[in-house]
Amino acid sequence: MKRSSPAKPFRGRGMLGLLAVLVLSGRLPAGEPAPLGVTASSTAERSAPAGAADGRRFDLSASTYWQGEPGETSWWWEIRFAAPRRVGAILQIVGDHPRNFRNAPSRYAWQCSDDGRTWRDLEETRQTNDRRLFRLHRLSEPVAARYLRLRIDACQGDRPTVREVELFDDLGADVAFPDWCLSVKTTEDPTLDEGKTDFVRLLDELPDWRHLAVQEIWLGDVNEAFAAAEPRPLCAFLSGNFLPWCKRTREPWRGLQEVLRRRNLPTWAACGGAQGLLILDTVGVDSPWDCPFCRDLANPRIPVYNEIGHKEIGACGEFDKCIAERGIYKMRKTADDPAFAGLPEVFDAPESHVGQMAFVPDAWVRVVEGGPGALTKNQCLRVRDRYIYAAQFHIELPGAPENSRRIASNFLRLAKQYGGYNPEAPPVAPPPPAARQSADTP
Repeated sequence: MKRSSPAKPFRGRGMLGLLAVLVLSGRLPAGEPAPLGVTASSTAERSAPAGAADGRRFDLSASTYWQGEPGETSWWWEIRFAAPRRVGAILQIVGDHPRNFRNAPSRYAWQCSDDGRTWRDLEETRQTNDRRLFRLHRLSEPVAARYLRLRIDACQGDRPTVREVELFDDLGADVAFPDWCLSVKTTEDPTLDEGKTDFVRLLDELPDWRHLAVQEIWLGDVNEAFAAAEPRPLCAFLSGNFLPWCKRTREPWRGLQEVLRRRNLPTWAACGGAQGLLILDTVGVDSPWDCPFCRDLANPRIPVYNEIGHKEIGACGEFDKCIAERGIYKMRKTADDPAFAGLPEVFDAPESHVGQMAFVPDAWVRVVEGGPGALTKNQCLRVRDRYIYAAQFHIELPGAPENSRRIASNFLRLAKQYGGYNPEAPPVAPPPPAARQSADTP
């Protein structure tokens, strides 16, 4: 939801620079109370309290952020103003990793005070298990704060990090923020990679999207409240996964199920992530899941999932006994879907799977099928009236870089046109059937 009221943020020059201006000029900048100091309960080496208010939102070089000392039970970061300063909204950017929620406040609240001794919690800002790198807090009504403090009672990691804080006068401030997306890890292990994942590497290769910020996150930390918080994400990319569905823990998928069923967030899911979307949309997390090796064929638990075929009957997860598609395969467009604009009717894409999407659910439409030589029929499905895609192939893997970059760029453009996470967006037009090049095209 976009707010259009004018806003006056506190940002840009940095606390220390502004203090120097005050000393040299002997006066306050017109229009807003100046900060007289930035302090913290403790400060780790290489960081500085003033670094969290220097206007450099995403910088993690020395002294451009504040980080508390490890081993403490609570921390605080505080601004003191020369006179009460109106605050209607607070933007915060946290964590000491460019993409992962690492060493970041998880349980906290912003507070205000008239004298620096008696503090009042701003309840709208209270978080008990935050996982957001970027969060905008809008207050229910403005406060006049002489002192403003972030009180932190727990963090992810052994110390909290605040990269940047910006204050806005108005409750409805139209806060400019760059496009950003989620990269969701859908495996059982919640540990995030320190380096760049496959989707991040792909996004780095898109010339028109080099400004795109990314938060990597485990699927168990995603839910509708996370996706709906401001600043809202442009879209989400879902990774593949490896365990058979009968061995998966279903509960971590509950939040993603909620996001999918609301249909508010443009999404691109690959391979196991794609299969997961269809399982969530047809069966959900409250019913047991199975796999073809342990399945009651007369009563499959997740009929929307099967496997290409089997060389011999094995135990659940014995994928070496399954027929696989690995390498570059031909895809064929079955719909004129804008995510595949600019590609020929038959195009190459990387594959690495034994499981597949067995049929097209009622709310979905097939937009790509297997081309000549491919064994999998349903290669990419889309929610009929949304930009939510379940692709069996992997645009994030090497092998067909030009096609992968085109598809990713097209999808991001569609997500941008849709408005990113957007509960107010009307349904989009379903894609029309693709025009065949000729009647005898293989």
